[in-house]
Order: sequence, then structure tokens, then C-alpha cells
Amino acid sequence: MGNYNAASVKLTQRYSHGLSLISSYTYAKSIDTTSGIRVQNFDQLFPQNSFCLNPCERGLSSFDVRHRFIASSLYDLPLGRGRAANIQNSFLNGVIGGWQIGGVWTVQSGLPQAVVTGSDRSNTSLGYDRPNATGVSPYLSNPTPSLWFNPAAYVAQPLGTFGNLGRNNVIGPHIFALDFALHKDFPMPFKESHRLQFRLEAFNVMNHPVWSNPNGNIAAGAPYPDQPAASPRTGFGKITATAVPMRQIQMALKYFF
Repeated sequence: MGNYNAASVKLTQRYSHGLSLISSYTYAKSIDTTSGIRVQNFDQLFPQNSFCLNPCERGLSSFDVRHRFIASSLYDLPLGRGRAANIQNSFLNGVIGGWQIGGVWTVQSGLPQAVVTGSDRSNTSLGYDRPNATGVSPYLSNPTPSLWFNPAAYVAQPLGTFGNLGRNNVIGPHIFALDFALHKDFPMPFKESHRLQFRLEAFNVMNHPVWSNPNGNIAAGAPYPDQPAASPRTGFGKITATAVPMRQIQMALKYFF
């Protein structure tokens, strides 16, 4: 059971003076009781109490994205035959004329994060317990990959009980990514309808780290007295991976006929 509500705006600048632009913004909220009820990447995402899905498991969907903005553009560089900087020389036109550049800019809110105790404190043999909330904000004023959430926001619930923390109650790091493309078509001299296209594409061209969600196990790296020590490399609130790879560049040739 769930519901999704959204409002979206789209702006389009159709091809004019060598430039085309499309941008869109979506504000949305998705709530349900079951998304993420599975084992994913070794994270146990089953309900804390299968006999209390609603309201106990009612919360943000695992795929909920509150804000999402995307802008894409394509621009004909003003160099080449028939363009602002008209190049009549065939050789120069073939080398520096007719290039196009483009890009896709993506900015969006982070995804909801599940916080768990990391042990079967409820004594239900399931081990999907959530801790108790202390009332302290889980968000830090200056989060870092070493500590993204505030450990003081959570405490292990008493043995034999379920925690009072809601499902997916914190939001992970946002996404900021820029992709870039450069390409040019070379007409084939032996047949006008044939052309060779060169493309250079760079994903995450700014090499900006886009962090994945941090470790949501409050026992990791900071154990309670009845729990074994964990590696500090995987402590609660610590980020150990990226959601988007660092800069990747590829080149390609495509022949059209």
C-alpha cells in the first residue's frame, strides 16, 4: 500500500541560433509500507514487525526523491561553413568547423536511509530491529564521509522490545552530476548521404564525488556492551562508496549510411 504525489515543470528552448535547451524540475513524495522489503546488497531490509505493517512500516519509499532537476543542452559552435564564423577553406572547415557540444546536469535529493540496530534485540530471530530515537537531530551541521549522521540521534532499544524509530526516517547524500559531450559529423566525399561521426563523452566531467548512503547500522564501529566490536572502517554513518563513478571518458566513431 502506498501513494505518490508530484508536481513537475518543464521548460524547452527549441533549436534557435544553434542552441537547444530542455530543463525539468519535479517535486514529489512517495510513501508506502513495503518498498525495500527484501535483501539488497547484503543489507537486511525486511520489516521490523511483520504483524504491524501499517502503521509501523509506513514511511518514505526507498526510491523517494523529493527534489529532482535535470537540464540538457546542445549547442552548435559558431565555427564552420554557413555559421557565424564562416570558414570557406575546406580543410579548415573539416578540422575546426561543424562541432557540437552538449551536456546533462542532474541535481536531486538523496534517498531515504534505513537505520538498524544490527542485532536481534527484540528476540524474534529476525534481526531487522530498528533502534529508539533519542529526539536529537540525526543531521550534522558539517557532515563528512567519515561521519554523515549523528550517532547521538539513536540508542539501542531495551532487549525484548521493538525500537520506536520509523522506517526510512533519514535522507542520504544528494546527487550532483554533470555529463559532457563533444561531437562532429564528417561527410564522406564518395557519397553525400554517408557520414562519419566522432563523439567524445565525459561522464561526471567535474569528477565530483557523489556519495552513496552511509552505513545505517548503529552498532558498526561503536558497539554496545553486549555486541562484538566492529571495524572502524565501517562505522555507523560512514560512507565507503560512491553512487556515481568518478570521471569516465569515452570516444567513439559511428558510420551512417
